[in-house]
Amino acid sequence: MKDAEIKVTVLGSGTSTGVPVIACPCEVCHSLSPYNKRTRASILVSDLRNGQNLVIDTAPDFRTQILRQNVQHLEYALYTHIHADHCHGLDDLRAFYFFNQKPVQCWIHPRHVEEFRTRFAYVFKETGYIGTKPQIILNEMTHPQFQIGNLDVETVDLPHGNVVTSAFRIGSFAYATDFKFFPDAIIKQWKNKVKFFIASGVGFKEHPTHSSVPETIRLFETLGVSKGIITHLSHSVDYERDQPKLPTQVEFAYDGMEFTLKI
Repeated sequence: MKDAEIKVTVLGSGTSTGVPVIACPCEVCHSLSPYNKRTRASILVSDLRNGQNLVIDTAPDFRTQILRQNVQHLEYALYTHIHADHCHGLDDLRAFYFFNQKPVQCWIHPRHVEEFRTRFAYVFKETGYIGTKPQIILNEMTHPQFQIGNLDVETVDLPHGNVVTSAFRIGSFAYATDFKFFPDAIIKQWKNKVKFFIASGVGFKEHPTHSSVPETIRLFETLGVSKGIITHLSHSVDYERDQPKLPTQVEFAYDGMEFTLKI
């Protein structure tokens, strides 16, 4: 993977409800700023050497996100975990097969496979469902290091309430969402290896299962990150009001945000 170059697109930057939140009267939910319009969290990683695309998570807003970014093909999907806001856009993978005639290679941790197959049973077995199914190949992440296309991927386990989520490092780029903290062993493992990091921080107040904005900023500092992007944002965060509160090397994510990186 030497001298790899990727383009990273933030497909969605919102927490599980998205922003605006249904029926919420708050100022952020009624804001006219496009930076406060947040679909559920996901990213697109495009390998600029071979043109292949991978997404991390297929949010319920996946169709809207893909159409907005004009994505014409998709080769791979990685899953952090199987909470609804991170995988319930799976069915829309079927559209890629209509035109490309190639199944999407999906990768998920073995701990989630049984529930994933049960939740989307119509995809994997005959249930009497009449209609077009997503054409996918479900791969288990049985080793912490594996290859997707020409990209070397490392995955680590992070605590998120009563579940465990997968974070991913591709060279000097990393993505982690839905975690409370990084265990010391993972900090030691990733320290000074991640230069560009997109990580979740739901808001400024402490949360029982999610990292907060201040906690994520401290994580960036501890790991020696050069550029940190905070995603999975709730409606407690107003982009224009709160962005000036962040250190100069940290930004809030927004839908459609793009970066080209040498990793």
